[in-house]
Amino acid sequence: MPRRKSWPSVLFLYDEQKLTRITRIQAPGFHVGIWWHDDERLVAFLQSISEIKPVGQLIDSDLSHDSAWETARHELSCREESEYFDIPRGRIVWDTVHCSGILYHGNATPADVLQELAKLFRLPRWEARLDEHYLTGEALEAFYGLD
Repeated sequence: MPRRKSWPSVLFLYDEQKLTRITRIQAPGFHVGIWWHDDERLVAFLQSISEIKPVGQLIDSDLSHDSAWETARHELSCREESEYFDIPRGRIVWDTVHCSGILYHGNATPADVLQELAKLFRLPRWEARLDEHYLTGEALEAFYGLD
């Protein structure tokens, strides 16, 4: 199967503690947030780093996968009984020391999705980090010994 060059995306901007569906990022600057992807699309929840008071080296969004799941679940056409951790997901934070983004992801996220996320979140420099918190499927079961 050929790799995709671009993924259809559904974007939500988190600003002043409310979510707004957007078609593209209009405000300048870098963003942090959370996301999910399936075989069809990306669903991303972005928050401008200018809206967040830095605490330490990393700037992280106030958003949680648990709280945004109902919105994402509808966009991903998931069944009502689906859980937020059933779908590949991750988090993007900003490293203030290295002036770069960190894309935390699980085992089911291909490189082209990571590249698209960096573009959507307007990250000039970034690195991807596999994080067991975002594992799915058999890898998640193996990690927790859920045979």
